[in-house]
Formats: sequence, C-alpha cells, structure tokens
Amino acid sequence: MNEAWQDEELAKADLRDHERLVQQRMAWESTWRAIDDRFPNGAGGFDKLTPGAIRGARNYDTTHITANQRFAAAGVAITTPEGQDYIRPRFADPELNRLRTVQLWCERAGKRLYDIRHAAHTGFAWCANEDWDQLGRYGTSAVWQEAVPGRGLFYRALHLAGVWIDVDHAGLVDTVHRKYTATARQLGKQFGQDNLTPKMREALEKPGKEHTEFEILHVVCPNTAWDRDRFDHRRFPVASRYLAIGEKIYIRRAGYDTMPISVSRHVTSAGEIYGRSPAIDMAPAINGLNAMRHTVLRAAHKATDPALLFYNDNGATSLSTKPGGLNAGFVDDMGRPMVARMPGGENGIPFAQAEMEAERVVIRTAFLEEFYKILTDPNSRMTTTEVLEVMAKQGVLVRPYASRYAAEKQHPMTNRDLDLALRAGQIEPFPPEVAEAGAWPIIEYENPLAAMARAESTSRTMRYVEYATAVSALAQTPAADTVDIDEALREGAMEIGVKPSLLRDRKQVEAIRAEREQAQAAAFEAEAVEQGAGAVLDLAKAGQIAEAA
Repeated sequence: MNEAWQDEELAKADLRDHERLVQQRMAWESTWRAIDDRFPNGAGGFDKLTPGAIRGARNYDTTHITANQRFAAAGVAITTPEGQDYIRPRFADPELNRLRTVQLWCERAGKRLYDIRHAAHTGFAWCANEDWDQLGRYGTSAVWQEAVPGRGLFYRALHLAGVWIDVDHAGLVDTVHRKYTATARQLGKQFGQDNLTPKMREALEKPGKEHTEFEILHVVCPNTAWDRDRFDHRRFPVASRYLAIGEKIYIRRAGYDTMPISVSRHVTSAGEIYGRSPAIDMAPAINGLNAMRHTVLRAAHKATDPALLFYNDNGATSLSTKPGGLNAGFVDDMGRPMVARMPGGENGIPFAQAEMEAERVVIRTAFLEEFYKILTDPNSRMTTTEVLEVMAKQGVLVRPYASRYAAEKQHPMTNRDLDLALRAGQIEPFPPEVAEAGAWPIIEYENPLAAMARAESTSRTMRYVEYATAVSALAQTPAADTVDIDEALREGAMEIGVKPSLLRDRKQVEAIRAEREQAQAAAFEAEAVEQGAGAVLDLAKAGQIAEAA
C-alpha cells in the first residue's frame, strides 16, 4: 500500500459522489433492463443473469436485433471506415496550412494515426462495433483507450452497467466512474503487489486464494488540484484514482494529460445526462410487433393443427390425427364427416402480417435501415446527380447523430491518440513553424459522412451544369431574342443554391467574350486573306492557261 496516495476524506468524498451518480442513473436502469430483455446479443449487465443463461425468450420477432446490428455496421462505416485513411489533421491558421512542410507533416501524421489506431493488437475494429451497438441499444456508450508499456495502445468498449457519468457546465461529459470486480492476481499484475491493500496481498500469499474478487472504483474527473510544476498526480489536468471500495484504500493515484474515457450519447433531450437510443424510442413498436408475432404464431398453429368438433365422444377420443391414420366409423351412411375442425383465426393472418410489416418498417427506419442500404446496395442505374442527391438526403437523417459522435467520441479519441503518439515518438515532432506558433492540429475526417456533407453542394452544382447546358442551347434559337440568357443563368444559380464563387464576375465574362470575339475576328480575317490569295492564284493560273492557248 502506497501511503502517499492515501486520503481518508477524499475516499469518503469519492464514495459519496459515486452514490450520488448511482441515484442519478437509477431512473434509467429499468428501461435498460427492458432493452436487455429484447436484445439478447448484448452483455446483459443490467439483468444480473447467471453466466450462460438464455436471454431474449420473450422475442417472437428479431427485426430489432438485425436492425441494431446494421445500425452498428453503418455507424462504423460512416465514421471510422477501415481500409481508408480518413484522419486529416490541419491547423486553424490558414497561413500555416499553406506551408509545404506543414502540409507534408499533416499528411504523414494522418496516415500514421490511422496505422496506429487500426493495428491488430489495439482491438479498435471490434471496439468501434461494440460502441455503436451499445449506442443503438442504450443510447450511451463509453470507450476506454490506454497505452500500456510493452503492449501499446488498446481500445475497450465499457458496458454501461459499470459506468456512471456526469457533465460540466456546457453539458459535456467530464466525469466518469467505473466500478468493476477483479481478482487479487489480476490486480497484482495491473498495479504491482506493493500497491495492493493488506487483504489483497493476503489473498495473493495464500495458495488458492489468489482468485478472490475485490470491488474497485475507478474515478476519472477534472483535477481540482492541478499544478504543472508538481511531479506527482497533481501535475495532470485529468485525475485518475483507483479505490478499493471494501477497505477504502487507494491502490493507484495518477492522472492523464487527455481524457482516457470518451463517452458519447446518441441523442439527448434538454436536461438529460444519459442518451436515448433507437431501441428506447422504438420500445413500444418492438413490444407491439412481438405481441402480434406471438398471436400470429398461435393462429398459424391453430390453422395447421386445429381443435376438433364432434357430436358425442363415441370413440372420438381415440381419433388418429397422424398422417395416414385410419379412423373407422367417423362418417355417416351418407359419407358426411362426423368430426369437423373448429374454426380458428386463419382468415385474419394476412391482415396481421401486413400490420407486422408496417411495424417492421417503422423500426428499421429508426435504426437508419435505409441509410444502411445506400452503403451496401447502391443502385447502379442512378445517374451521378441522383446518387449525390440520395446521399445528401440520407445524410440529413444521420448527420445529427454522427456529428455528435464526432464531437463527443471521435475528436477526443483522436486527440488523445495524437498526444500519446507524439509523446512516444511514434509521430515526428511538429514542424518548426507550428512549434513557434504554439498551434495544435484540428482533426477532420475524410469518411462517408464528410462526403455526404459535400454531396448537397456537389449535387446543386451538377444540377446547375445541366440547367446551364439547356439554357445555353436557347442562344442558338429565336428564343434568345426574348430570353436574357445571362440573367437566366445567374437567376438559376441563385435558385438552385450554387456557390457564388463558382460563377465568374460580369466583367470577367465580358473580357472573355471580347477576347473570344477578337480571336474569331482574327481567324476570320486570316481565312479571308487565305481565300483571297487563293483566288488571285487561281486567276493567275487561268491567265497563264489562256496565253498558252
């Protein structure tokens, strides 16, 4: 146990603050348990089920499960696409960005950041999918990124069941409490045996007791005692404390230069700390669809294996209903059956199926199913303009969620990656001009979301080119006598929304036309001179022929 880390009053304050966060989050937990009951592919930390227990037994329809899987796949594809160098550092100062050395540094740094993040040992690929999957289910998800000596950087999605958060005055998450259990052996490996509590060391020293579990509270929050000149935990702007809850002893007190746990919310209402997810918003539709599916299954069962009606038992209890079964005496002397099937609800099955499909469409739409289709099954018969317009429309649906994800998750994670890489020497230092300016890069992303943000502008430009081509054709017809072609082109650009910078100034247009007219006049004169010289030559030849005759 490190005596320098111990502070009894701080330990009590951390536990009181944790209890406050527990009470604050409690109102959400019944909702999350209901979500776990419908989404059996999740870790199920809120259910407290025994390992291996079957979950999702109340599901009769799996639309919401596959929709969330596609939601996660689409979320990863539009924000952190693997196989594409999507990280683009730049600087806020345009003068710095014009320098060749700065441009090359940004290009190399972006490539290096991608390589570091997507290295196989980091686990980023499956972490990103788990992160978006959790956003689809709970609406709030946390990712822990850490650099371990000898291992390098790793990413780990934290299950919401063990995470409590708080926000600052601007509504951004700045405090994370993470509670988990670990064995004495695991804690000794992580923190070193000398830093463990007396009970932990005792468990390690007794054979067979090293797997005794202990409850740990990890507090990550702004460091109120921040002092750059110190050489202990106070020199970090972000505090990090590991507290053994049972003994109220700190087994590590350190800190970070950047936030190691990034928390994003899918969408929040005013005053909410935890986010709302498509699964939460669609809970009534999901429950209703499962109820309808259950009813239809029962109706189909009745339709295929109906109850039987008969006048009296008269041996009917021995009726054989198996295929090829023989039943003597169950028709009268006129050949009419003496046993009939009991009417069921089979006539209502088509109506119920139509209602179920309508509910499925609602659920899929909430999980951005249409957007997923654009990513995975583009219509090759669409024109370039049509593709851009579809991308722009779908981008309107996904941009609010993806933009928030970028602000709360992507930017903090990338800035931490950059900070760690610079400190470890895995990225070359800033160029001298950047160091002198004291600038820090702004991270942009060249991913499908960025392409969609540009798609609307590009689509407008393409529509204007088509419009301008059609209007310009009027200049060759009598309609040009009535229509002011130049004014029509400029008015059309304003109505379509083309950037003014793409249109030439009227004076530039006049200069270009004057230059073109001069070139055409010069060409006409040269052609006339050539034709005149040819005519003179022809006359001379004709005179020579006449004299010879």
